[in-house]
Amino acid sequence: MAAEPTRRFTRNLLKPGSAAEIRHSASHAVRNSTQEKPKLIDPLDYEAVISELEPELKDDPLKDLLLFPEHDFTVSTLVSVCLRTLQSTVPGGAEEQAECLLVREACRYYNSQLHVVEYKHQEYAGDYGMLSR
Repeated sequence: MAAEPTRRFTRNLLKPGSAAEIRHSASHAVRNSTQEKPKLIDPLDYEAVISELEPELKDDPLKDLLLFPEHDFTVSTLVSVCLRTLQSTVPGGAEEQAECLLVREACRYYNSQLHVVEYKHQEYAGDYGMLSR
């Protein structure tokens, strides 16, 4: 028996000149297979759903799981004594003189009072391992 240049099972896999045929069949398959776009689904308006279900939720024993807790957070304004610096770093009248909207908003932000939001259940926020026991 003479040694064959290729193995018998690989001889018929890729014949010379078959690459163009494979490319053509692949492009034909991709061209003819159209994929439908998924339908866009509008997210639920939570407040509208809750207002629709309000009569049913009045007597529901598990309504606390659906509704936002009352008095869950408080918003307080820091008095001017607790400013970031003793004197404002923004020159007087800079907001009116600024041409760029970003600069105007920055001047307004740095001259405004600070509002602090404190959450009632803040100790339960964050990492599971850091929860109070």
